[in-house]
Amino acid sequence: MVELPTAVVLAGGVGTRLAPLTRVIPKPLVPFAGSPLIDYIVESLKSSGFSEVVVTARYLGEQIVKHFRGVNGVRALLIDSKDTADAVRLVSGLIKGDFLVSMGDVVSNIPYNSFYKYHLDHGEIASIVLKEVDNPLPYGLVYVDSNSNIILFSEKPASLEIYLVSLAFHSVKSPVFFSNLVNAGIYAFKEELLSILVDNPGLMDFGRHVFPYLLESGYSIKGWIAPHNTYWNDIGRVEVYVQALWDLLDDKIPGWRPRGNPVTKGLYVSEDAEINATLYPPVYIGSGVIVSEGSIVGPYAVLEGNVVVEKGSRVSYSIIWHNSRIRRNAYIHSSLLMNNTEVNEGVKVLSSIIGSGCFIESDVLNKTVQPCTLVSPYEVEG
Repeated sequence: MVELPTAVVLAGGVGTRLAPLTRVIPKPLVPFAGSPLIDYIVESLKSSGFSEVVVTARYLGEQIVKHFRGVNGVRALLIDSKDTADAVRLVSGLIKGDFLVSMGDVVSNIPYNSFYKYHLDHGEIASIVLKEVDNPLPYGLVYVDSNSNIILFSEKPASLEIYLVSLAFHSVKSPVFFSNLVNAGIYAFKEELLSILVDNPGLMDFGRHVFPYLLESGYSIKGWIAPHNTYWNDIGRVEVYVQALWDLLDDKIPGWRPRGNPVTKGLYVSEDAEINATLYPPVYIGSGVIVSEGSIVGPYAVLEGNVVVEKGSRVSYSIIWHNSRIRRNAYIHSSLLMNNTEVNEGVKVLSSIIGSGCFIESDVLNKTVQPCTLVSPYEVEG
């Protein structure tokens, strides 16, 4: 495999829309069937040939720095960045030559090496991965011409804005070929961009500032449209995070797989788990998990490390983070329980989010319970 240059993973965002999950951990560290999400991204980069990965952290960034301490080929830095481009500017001294940038909260099996080769072959200052989606409103919409040159960015546009822009292009018979192409948050740059960032400290964000600046300054930016069957999801909201986990269990993300041993289709169980219950795939069972007799887990359940499910309980369509305990005859359905939670005997938790460190004494329905203690799921108890 050809060794590729530096890749930068941006992991500094606050993740406000993913609250209350992000009250205890930064978004790139959300548990994702046995590992933090960012581990899958870094592993994909390294398997694609990027031997050096720089991770920039800010919000709760000490957790990210600690997580990657001692990991070969990964350098995680806590920096006071104001936005995405500012983060790259602050670590520019660590980058030599052309480089790749990826957001640290994107679930995707995009072939990084193929995209980077496209960037090198075309030789422009910047290339962007574009993905066609059904609804572009939550994302940055991108317009390209028939030669895949990007001609306009519209950051998280309103539906009326999309209509007016499209109408304007069609009225002048622009060679734009349309679709719902969005900025996938993965970029490749020539080294020249670093000097531009240093010389223009007002360029803070790639989508809002850097790319429009480059176009206005006469630079060409290439759009690499991801293959139609490429998986891509930005886990900016809890419901998207949950769906991405179900997609992982359903083997809809080629190249990504839950960490447990595959027992049968859709069933992943860690070696040291103690299971004396009925499992209905798809299910992930993490390290140190104990599920007692008479319990039923699944379909669609993720039990992260050291979860205990006592006798007669039922867990379905739910995610339970580390070090949590479900007492006897409890029922958890369509819910997300953060780490270090405890559900009392016979209690039902339905369509709810339970914050870390909470003890649930009575039934909860359609509620979000804020964290009772701000402890990371990766903190070792005791």
